[in-house]
Amino acid sequence: MARIDGTYFLMVDYRSSDGICTHHIPIQYGNGEAHLLMCDYDSDCWAPVGSPIMNFGEMTEKQIFEVVRKTHIFYSSLNEGDNYRLKYLKLGYGQCFNSIYRPVFTYDLTEVFQATSQSETSFIECYKDLPINNFQEYSNQLRQLEIILDDMTEVFKVVAPHYEQRNVYGHAIRNIIILACTELDARMQDILANNGVNPNRKYFEMKDYFKLKDPLKLDEYELSFYRYGDLGTFSPFSTWENNEQLYWYQAYNHIKHNREKHFSEAKLFNAVNAIMAYAIILIAQYGYRNDLWRETVGKIIHVEKEPRWDLEDFYIKSLGDQRSVHYPFKQED
Repeated sequence: MARIDGTYFLMVDYRSSDGICTHHIPIQYGNGEAHLLMCDYDSDCWAPVGSPIMNFGEMTEKQIFEVVRKTHIFYSSLNEGDNYRLKYLKLGYGQCFNSIYRPVFTYDLTEVFQATSQSETSFIECYKDLPINNFQEYSNQLRQLEIILDDMTEVFKVVAPHYEQRNVYGHAIRNIIILACTELDARMQDILANNGVNPNRKYFEMKDYFKLKDPLKLDEYELSFYRYGDLGTFSPFSTWENNEQLYWYQAYNHIKHNREKHFSEAKLFNAVNAIMAYAIILIAQYGYRNDLWRETVGKIIHVEKEPRWDLEDFYIKSLGDQRSVHYPFKQED
């Protein structure tokens, strides 16, 4: 079957002092031509190099391997007996999802991918993020999170930030839950709308928000406070299954619509989970390896765990950081 346009990785296994390692060689195919992509180390942008690989769409994997090995000097060290396979990426060179974070595929990552002995920590430490292209919007969102964190700090002047105090409730805590969840709603609605998803009913609701869980890997994030370690770590989306309400989000709905009946649900732990959920959504949109995050929220909130992304999930920056939008959701009838 003829190959479709897009980005492929020729993955070649080879033996080294670290054991069996793998080269990941990106190839861009489009308009009947295929080119190897090489990285500009300073910008982490990739660009086509050399002569096109002719008839790529009809070639076998072995033929592609032989062409790369024999005609491109950078890969002349590949051996005829190496194992190889071709992998098609979900996103093409220069493509990205709208308002959705993925790490950038960099030259450093090619080395980490090669070494099977690399630990999870050292792998994730090589992640880099796309430049922020809507700076003012991101700055406003971080500022709103800072305001909520300031309110939480005022609560901590009265209530000790400790796990044993998790069930303490009150008016100021209720206000924090409502504000954090209101912002969370707005962010999730924006991500869905920006990717062509309409609400299932008249307004967005939990069933719609649940569509974000897997593409954003929300349940794989775990955060903590730098100064308030006694509170523990928080993964507010970890129990999200089958469109069900999250307990802290359900508390938000209860205390918003019927304060007197459900006032005891305005608990400290519901507030912290709501704050951390809001922070996770911002990370899942923009990442956190940028100066704005580091200089503001990054001084308060620590990312304990984050997703490990598969090879086909990475963004591959085109030269000049030109981006075209791709949509991860299918519009429902």
